[in-house]
Amino acid sequence: MTQPHENLIDINLATLQELTTIHGIGPVLAARIIEQRPYEKIEDLERVSGINHIKFLSIAPFVTVSEKKPRVTPRKTASQPEAVAPASELGETEAFLFLEDHNLRQDALLIIFGGFILGLVILLLRRSRR
Repeated sequence: MTQPHENLIDINLATLQELTTIHGIGPVLAARIIEQRPYEKIEDLERVSGINHIKFLSIAPFVTVSEKKPRVTPRKTASQPEAVAPASELGETEAFLFLEDHNLRQDALLIIFGGFILGLVILLLRRSRR
């Protein structure tokens, strides 16, 4: 794991905008991190949907956990109108988040198709030896 940075972001106190300054965390993942508060240790981030061990290792050098109480985010009720943040406050677009997921899907497809093509090559080589 890399060395921790000087300006660590406290995952119990950080705003959505502060969390999105960390490479690999977009607005959707930042919202999930905020929803899962409080955290006792940074390893608790792995319980957040979208953070596997590899992503955790890339985020860990930039975050810390304080013993202060987290900011309370009020839950929306049916009577409250849903607030829409201006695009300038999001920091990253939904399209960028789709591309992140798309890259993961693309990697999986490359592995599957690579295995399929390898199987075809082996089959053709066996047939050519007959």
